[in-house]
Amino acid sequence: MIDTIDPRIPYSQSSFFLDYIAGKDSASHCFQHSLASIDRLAQERTRVPSPQARNKLCDVLLNYNCKLNAPAKAIANIERLRAPEALCVIGGQQAEFLGGPLFVLYKIATIIQTAAWMSDHLSVPVVPVFWSASEDHDFAEINHTRWIDESDTLRTISFDWDGQGKPIEQLPITDAVRRAFEEACQKIPFSSLDTAALFAPEPNDDYSTWHARMWSRAFADHGLIMVEPRVLRPLATSFFARVLTDQGAIQEGLADGAERLQSHGYPVLLDPAKSGSLFTINAEGFRLRVEPTSSGDSADSALTYSTDAALRPLLADSLFPSIANILGPSEIAYHAMLRPLYEHWQVPQPLAIPRKGATLIPSKGLKQLADFGVLPSKAVEPSFKPSDVVKAAASDTLSSEFANAKGQLEEALIPLKETLSQLDPGLEVRWRQTVDQAQHQLDRLEDRAIRADLARRGLSVKNLQALKPLLHPMEKPQERILSGFSIIAKYGVEWIHDIIFSGEPSRFEHQLIVLKEPHE
Repeated sequence: MIDTIDPRIPYSQSSFFLDYIAGKDSASHCFQHSLASIDRLAQERTRVPSPQARNKLCDVLLNYNCKLNAPAKAIANIERLRAPEALCVIGGQQAEFLGGPLFVLYKIATIIQTAAWMSDHLSVPVVPVFWSASEDHDFAEINHTRWIDESDTLRTISFDWDGQGKPIEQLPITDAVRRAFEEACQKIPFSSLDTAALFAPEPNDDYSTWHARMWSRAFADHGLIMVEPRVLRPLATSFFARVLTDQGAIQEGLADGAERLQSHGYPVLLDPAKSGSLFTINAEGFRLRVEPTSSGDSADSALTYSTDAALRPLLADSLFPSIANILGPSEIAYHAMLRPLYEHWQVPQPLAIPRKGATLIPSKGLKQLADFGVLPSKAVEPSFKPSDVVKAAASDTLSSEFANAKGQLEEALIPLKETLSQLDPGLEVRWRQTVDQAQHQLDRLEDRAIRADLARRGLSVKNLQALKPLLHPMEKPQERILSGFSIIAKYGVEWIHDIIFSGEPSRFEHQLIVLKEPHE
């Protein structure tokens, strides 16, 4: 079962994103194209890259995906991409442990769905591509996984690496990584051997290859093409050289993009003064930003370059015939700064398509909300408090009796207040403390009485309270915290296919997905 939730609930802090999906001109005009101009964009995108560069790209993709033992549909999609009219839909994310939070799954599902939709609309091959950003060096973002255990508590498994500060592509499957994986498999048991096989590393895998192999396996039926920056670097030499000699224009373009956002009251997520440059890897293997010079430098063939967040989309769209980028709320906000760069480099800017969003709830959880008369959309709000729901569900008689008792308690003790104050002014403070303690004990008794009353009516307060950490862990949207691994382990992958085949790219939806228990 799939329903929808008002996106203003989970994305209340993302003003640009909300305006963009609402179709406001102030947001949509930050991009070159919309769905209304998709046919013209398709013609422009078939010219970038050149036919020769396209074939080299497909050779690299074929070699890499064969290394992953990619399914036949993925290999077939790479061959389809060689056609001059073929296009792709692309999105990416860091190589996070065991796949990362749920929103990564939703991003890949959107890539696949959008590619199929555009292929039908344009009557040309459009294939799905996922960019595993393994060149990133923010280790704290990728070294952990979080899930809700059987006691309804949020848990974390993580690992350390003595190479912190180096690109994740250099991370092997160390003993620490393997121990964390084994611990995850023990504490988050799989419901089937087939599901467990999706996550098993191969003997010669490094961390990034293992990560890419997971997604290739999980989306085998949809022909997902995987790619990493390290396999594309030989194709990007001229791009890197241009960045180094064009720093002035890049900084100016980012400043123009930032100014446009600010003029409409939107936050600027990338500092235009610090963004738009390359990283290189030094002799010790650490990733360092290349500082711009006034004269501009040419690319040093002895160095390994990689892009920052501002240049990564431009690199991908220079190498791939991409007609759409699938983006999360924050990504859309900083991609909105990049239009001047695309125009300066004469690279057609792909459509910015919001990734799907979702909140998952087990079928028994949905029933618990219904029993208490709570709408699911209310339960995913940050302000949702099970204690308020419980009090509201108490019988009027019980609530009235406790309200009277609390009022009578303080009234009964008021005569003591004046007497104690006359004996010793300090005793008045102790009187207040005694009253507060007595009221607290009455509150606890009321809570237990309400629980007993609700239990007689078949309502479980404990089960209702357990939904808070599941629906809004760490007071944040579920999709940003909970591990996709933990949900797949218990519920398999069929629910992901439901996401792929529901809705359409032309209309953003945050979906409420009801998960059936494995035995149902």
